[in-house]
Amino acid sequence: MKKTLLVMLALLVSSYAHAQEVSDVRVVSDQDLQLDTVEQQALTDWTKNVKNYLKWYERNRNRIARNYFGFTSDREQIPPVPEWLPAKCDLMGDFVPTPRGPLHDGCELLSYYRSDFTIDPTAQQALVTQKQNEQDPHSSFWKHVHLDAGWSSLDYRLHTYGLVGVHVTLPELAKRVQIFLPPGFLLLSVPNGRGGRELQPAATIGVSIKMFQFEFPQRKQGTAFFNLAKAYVLNHESAMRTGGNAAVDLVGLSFSWAP
Repeated sequence: MKKTLLVMLALLVSSYAHAQEVSDVRVVSDQDLQLDTVEQQALTDWTKNVKNYLKWYERNRNRIARNYFGFTSDREQIPPVPEWLPAKCDLMGDFVPTPRGPLHDGCELLSYYRSDFTIDPTAQQALVTQKQNEQDPHSSFWKHVHLDAGWSSLDYRLHTYGLVGVHVTLPELAKRVQIFLPPGFLLLSVPNGRGGRELQPAATIGVSIKMFQFEFPQRKQGTAFFNLAKAYVLNHESAMRTGGNAAVDLVGLSFSWAP
């Protein structure tokens, strides 16, 4: 048991240290979003001019613009963006939740402006939310499906190893710990009692502890876990050769297909 706690502690410390290794962090504060008097007036004028241009654009974008006398008129010129506004909007993206106010409205208008008035931010957010709602059930399922590999018995004298398997966990506890009470499946390599080895199936229950995220081929995101489990050998005769009972304590790794 002491060995188990030491292994778990070492892996948790390693995982925590990995999470702390963050570089190029940009620190922002509310003061970075403050506008001086000139910028406030410029934002007000630009917002008004863009909205006026948008009304003209909606009315004339698919036909020739004409004046009150029926003659062809020059097309309205789109108002230029204040030079400082994109940088302010980039900073605002670092705030969760995004502060509301004139700058927030101006940044949404800037997003609409940059899309040539084809993607309304409000409608775009609604589409993103809908897409997330459609994908979340699929994603939340796969992050609980674990591929098991590289397992070993805690008691080295048993010489029992888990080669490959799969288990499904319950919802997370404290965002790092998952429990698999529904039995998983693990293919064990065990002594055959004659100086050789044999493969035996086993059912597993235990705990999965999140360590770090990584990337599968084709840019698929995954998560690595450290596991502490008990395996119940399904073949009773083989179980007797593992130490006289049907249960073996194991530690090992597993990988899920979602962050």
